[in-house]
Amino acid sequence: MQTFSVRTAFACLLLCSSAALSAHPHLFMTSSAEFVWEKDRLAGFWLEWEFDQFFSTDTIYAHDVDRNGSLNAAEIKEVYNNAFINLKNYYFFTFIRQGGNRWNPPGVRNFTAGIRPGGVLWYRFFIDLSTAAPGEINVAVYDYTFFCDIRSPDKNPVKLTFDPQYANPSWSVVENKDFPVYYNPLGGWDDTTIYYEWKKGLETYYPREIRISYAK
Repeated sequence: MQTFSVRTAFACLLLCSSAALSAHPHLFMTSSAEFVWEKDRLAGFWLEWEFDQFFSTDTIYAHDVDRNGSLNAAEIKEVYNNAFINLKNYYFFTFIRQGGNRWNPPGVRNFTAGIRPGGVLWYRFFIDLSTAAPGEINVAVYDYTFFCDIRSPDKNPVKLTFDPQYANPSWSVVENKDFPVYYNPLGGWDDTTIYYEWKKGLETYYPREIRISYAK
């Protein structure tokens, strides 16, 4: 049986099953995206997250059972079950928009995790977009509870994988002023509500979106 340190349990609890204790971030991570086309159809995108040293150290200590500095299949499964999948309650921090239609992924596929030099933990998983209409799609990755500070890496935040014989997509990153998100700064730990309309007491947030333009 695995033994979790108090500090590890606390870190996992904060990431996976509670909202922010305050408006200040307590966990830092970078998020990059790879959008994949199958001929002229946008199949979906991979998200890759890289975590700060604190969360990395605690999660690795809890799940790298054999202490060999890497994660095998069984250990990755435990990371998925204990330190990732509860993020479904927070929409996997992933927000998708086409025009005024906004939605969140109901699930993810092909989750994996690993350890980079220096003891840095990373996750990678796939989100299906095969049913999205062609033309333009916007993806934002953020924590609306503001517990996690999610940033893009300085280099190569977005990658497009496609065959130019079938597709010619482009991308940009835009702060969306037309479709803001609202949040309750005084919400309880179990408040997972996404507010798309302003109400008294809510604050306004303008998400930075990856804008993908393409057509069949």
